[in-house]
Amino acid sequence: MQFVDFKNTRIRYKCLGNSNNPSVILLHGYLESLSIWDGFAEKLSENFFVVMPDIPGHGESEIFSPVHSMDNLAEAVCFVSDSLALKKTHIVGHSMGGYVAMAFRELFASSVISCVLFHSTCFSDTPEKRKNRDREIMLIKKGKKELIVNTNIPRAFADDNLNVFHHEIEQAKEIALKTSDEGIISILNGMKARPDRCDLLKDDNIPTLIIAGEKDNYIPIDVIPKLQEMGKNIEVEILKNSGHMGFIEERERSVEVLIRFFEKHS
Repeated sequence: MQFVDFKNTRIRYKCLGNSNNPSVILLHGYLESLSIWDGFAEKLSENFFVVMPDIPGHGESEIFSPVHSMDNLAEAVCFVSDSLALKKTHIVGHSMGGYVAMAFRELFASSVISCVLFHSTCFSDTPEKRKNRDREIMLIKKGKKELIVNTNIPRAFADDNLNVFHHEIEQAKEIALKTSDEGIISILNGMKARPDRCDLLKDDNIPTLIIAGEKDNYIPIDVIPKLQEMGKNIEVEILKNSGHMGFIEERERSVEVLIRFFEKHS
């Protein structure tokens, strides 16, 4: 594990693979940390130099503001990238990490080879979603983080995968419970305020891959064709047996899909 200082706080990150290979930045989602990529990143690192930061407010990366905007988080990711002297990189964002990836794509476009939305979208929050984030903030302040974790984590897996991935679900819960209350609130505030970035998908200079789970409880599958229609350089891969955690639920296939996409666009 390595650390860099950003805005008077520490960011933890981990690297795997040969630094001479094309680089890939993996951005984890809400209530996760870089540890969520265990197993998946190792397979990817056989072909690529894989960089995994803890997004500030999660894992062992510290909090620098009561509101962690997606722009500020993208700046933190860029800071890690610059510390490693990465010139160009593929960037992959899972769920919330996809929001950060889209901000990175906008702010640091010249550094992006390709962008992958892994169970994620480019939309801003709906009014209903913002209300739900406010509800989660209220529960955190009342000391009920465990209620959020026990609801959100199992729901991230396909309903018919709950027994198969019982161990992985418990591991994901452990990661989520270690996330500080203040970190969760700062991230929720940032997600709630993020802008719609769908116009970026029209930029044909940056290839985009959307990986979706057919059994995703968070992102309806009928949203995916609408996203693909937003640009000419957008590819879509549907994981038939996955919910919101395809890199766990269909690990081998997800790795194959990413390698094929990256090699096509490296």
